Parts: sequence; C-alpha cells; structure tokens
Amino acid sequence: MGVVEWTRGPTIGRGSSATVSLAVDRLTGELLAVKSVGADRAAELRREQSILRSLSSPYVVRCLGSEVSASDDGSGGYDMLMEYAPGGSLADEIRRHSGRCDETLIRSHARDILLGLAHAHAAGVAHCDVKGRNVLIAADGRAMIADFGCARRVGSSGIAGERLVGGGTPAFMSPEAARGETQGPAADIWALGCTIIEMATGAAPWQRFGSPVATLHHVAFSGEAPEFPRWLSEEGTDFLGRCLLQDAGERWSAEQLLKHEFVAAAVAVSCSEPGIAEKGMFVSPKSVLDQALWEDDNDTTADTATACPIDRVRGLAAGAPDWTWDASWITVHSSGPTVHDDEERAMWPEADTDGDSPVGSSSSAGLVADAGASNSQASSHADGDRHDDTSSCKLKHAGVVVRPFAFVAAAVYILVAEGE
Repeated sequence: MGVVEWTRGPTIGRGSSATVSLAVDRLTGELLAVKSVGADRAAELRREQSILRSLSSPYVVRCLGSEVSASDDGSGGYDMLMEYAPGGSLADEIRRHSGRCDETLIRSHARDILLGLAHAHAAGVAHCDVKGRNVLIAADGRAMIADFGCARRVGSSGIAGERLVGGGTPAFMSPEAARGETQGPAADIWALGCTIIEMATGAAPWQRFGSPVATLHHVAFSGEAPEFPRWLSEEGTDFLGRCLLQDAGERWSAEQLLKHEFVAAAVAVSCSEPGIAEKGMFVSPKSVLDQALWEDDNDTTADTATACPIDRVRGLAAGAPDWTWDASWITVHSSGPTVHDDEERAMWPEADTDGDSPVGSSSSAGLVADAGASNSQASSHADGDRHDDTSSCKLKHAGVVVRPFAFVAAAVYILVAEGE
C-alpha cells in the first residue's frame, strides 16, 4: 500500500526539470522524498515511475506512489513519492571522505551498485546514467541506484514514450553511447567503471577536457579508456579493465562482475563500518555553542548532538521539543547591562517553536530541517526571526530558535539585586 497522507517539507535537491523535497508520512511518521515536476514534464516522470514500479531490489530506490499536484498557474504537475536516503548521494559521500574513498568502501559500494544493475538488467532495463550523483546512500550504508529519468527498456520495442535518443553524462558515457549507437546494459558497466574512478579520485574521468562537448568527442572517437587510479590494488585495476573495454560485447556483465574477486568478498558497509556511522550520521552543528564542536571524541555529548537526524526530524514533526531546564543547557551571558521587556518576551520558548529553515543539497544530495513544517509555518518562522537587536546571537536547539541572552541577563540582574 502506498503513502496516503503526507506533508511536504524543505527542498533538498533541484535539477533542470525537477525538484526533490523531503516529506513526512502523516500516518507512520516515516520520512520520504518527493520528486516534483510541472505539467510539461509530467509524462517523463510517469515514465520513470513506470520503470521503477517494475523493479524491486534493496539496491534500487523504491517508488512509494504518485499523485497529480496543483500548481500556481492552475496546470497539474506531478509528484512521485520515493524512499528517502539520509546519507545523501554517493557524490556527497566522496566529499565527506575528502575526495578519496578507501578501497574497502569502494569495493562495498561497487558491489551494491552491481547488485542493483544486475536486477535492472534482468528486468530488461538499462539505467543509462550511472554516476555518483545518481547513487544514494541508505541509513545502513547500503548504496541504491536512483534517478531513472534516462533509463530505457532493452530487448524489446519498449513502452509508450520510450526515449529514442541516447542520454547520460558525457564523462560517464561509453564510447558506443557517445557515438549515438546502442545504449544498453554494457553502457551501464562502463559508467560503473567511471564511478569507481570517481570514488577513488574525487572527480569524474576526463578532467583534462574543458567542455562536455570535447569530452564526448574524445570518448566517442579516441579509442582510449580513462586513466586508472594508480593506488588501486591489482584486483581493483583488473576489475576496472573488465568494465572499461572499448568493445561493448567484450565487457563483463553485472552478473559476471559480481563474481570478480574485487567485489565477491566485499563487506557491506554497516553501522560498524567506516561510512555513515563513523561520521555520526553527519549531524550538522546546531550553533557555535554546540558542545560537540570542541569536545574530544571520547567525551559523552548531549543526546541531541549524537541522535540520528531521522529521529530528530520525526520528533520535530510530532511536536515541540521538551524545554525543561536541566544541566545540559549552556549558560550564555549577555554583553549588555540592561534588559528590556520586549527582549525578555522574545526569549521564551513559546515565542518561536517552528522548524529551522533547511539548507539545500545535490542529487541529491543532505540538509534536513523540520520536515513536518508547512510552507505557511516556515514563512511565519522566517518573519518571527527578524529582530533589530544585533547584540545577541541565536542558540539553535534541535531545529528551534530561541534567544537566551535576555533571560540569563535578567536572572543575573535579579540575583545581584537580591544580594544587595
């Protein structure tokens, strides 16, 4: 059964034709992603949905439903509900590893992508645009293939509205695809090899070319393969050699590559492996006052600093945080000697309990704020956040903005007065 009732949250990705937003299933509280297009692109998104609905693999992002959406001009847009991946895209993961993933991580993600490709190819689908930005990282570290906008049916006449021209990203395209010839499963294998180079070097192949057109021409007619990372093991180099053969017919299939020693013994990335868990689920600091910024790794930080971001967003969507004063609060002293009544009123929790404004990201890319907040709530929060008082700064606690300076100063003032 698909998602019945959901609330749209912040935008987490934006492309040339589609927007991806975070959303919350109002019945279950689960997070999901919503890909939205206008009426002029609705047919393309329906086609992508049709392809995703024909696939069912832990290594392919799931389609959870769709519906026609209303737009400002009265024309009907289209929303496709998908599985949410809190780890962002593989391109994000590469950046988190300073542009060079270790070989253990490369082996694991290569295996996951191959499992997704093997399933798609067996179902008669070629992805046609495999790259780091189109691979998402699940909460358990698993890599999932996403964005089937360029995908096509293979081995048949196709479905209604089938793409007849080649698609993809020039730096990841195979020679036959760059020449406008057959684009099928073998092209996905070439793109996988390029994605492994991306994981190992932090950049797509063919960086020496200044434009996509020059890259496309070189790939199509030079007869060269991308340069292999020199630090890869002998197994990794051999694996790339099987992926990046000029003759599409000689490239190994996904099923054959899964038996290659480079990935056959790969250990799946989990909470105990380097990856998502090692980075604390990529929890961003809530303010410059966040204790986790300066404490040692061995120290125990507040629960809100180490909590899974999914649970934090769910908590915000369900209601306001618990504002009970306890020892975990950070005392902040005001630089001003006086306190005004309007400043005192501004600091109380009920003055501002809306979710924090989001920060956008790639492909898919990270960026979670209050997923349950409506657009009107976000607008109200933004208006309530404009204050003339520039002497105080904001303390963000789990996505809620308060102003503690005036309250602390008032408490100090009262204690001093009583002491006199």
